[in-house]
Amino acid sequence: MSTPAQSPARAFWRAPGIWMVGILIVYILFNAVRATLGPVEFAAYYGLPLVDPGNTAFVFVYAIRALFLGVFGLGLLIRRDFNALALYALVASLMPIGDAILVGVEGGPTGTVVRHVLTAVFLVATWYMLRRQAI
Repeated sequence: MSTPAQSPARAFWRAPGIWMVGILIVYILFNAVRATLGPVEFAAYYGLPLVDPGNTAFVFVYAIRALFLGVFGLGLLIRRDFNALALYALVASLMPIGDAILVGVEGGPTGTVVRHVLTAVFLVATWYMLRRQAI
């Protein structure tokens, strides 16, 4: 007895790459909100604590960048554009690599540098899984 074919919508939500990019988008948007609501605390979490707690401009630049990336990724996900989502994940992997280098050069905590590197690894893995889906 053969099994009925999966509907395209059901197959879409079962793909690991879709879940991975969904986690990525939620993480990015969550960080945008955290950076906006608590810039001093977020700067410390990021690995670059503020010397002057009143000078939060770079944290808000981060929040704006993260908000754009999250909304853009959400738009690609809604459109189900696997090729664009894959490219999005691959290109976005450059940011946490740069973040890791910046935090490391500034003497930030090793655990924070590792977290940034693991974020980049997750993005490359997401790219790989989405490329498999796009083929």
